[in-house]
Amino acid sequence: MTMDKESFGSFIAKLRRERKMTQQELSDITGIQPSNLARFESGGRIPTLIVLEKYANALGKHIEIKICDN
Repeated sequence: MTMDKESFGSFIAKLRRERKMTQQELSDITGIQPSNLARFESGGRIPTLIVLEKYANALGKHIEIKICDN
């Protein structure tokens, strides 16, 4: 699945809300500042793979990376 940063932000915000978590609660679990979480979820920034892994673990998800030919 390919996403632009706004779609990706909406996707991770949706996952958080489905688990009835606030940004502060996710921040407490991951150590990511709530202001950074807000930027990721709004599409203002793209998280690094390390940050994305923290998100995934906190939300009970895993990361799958595919390297493909065009």
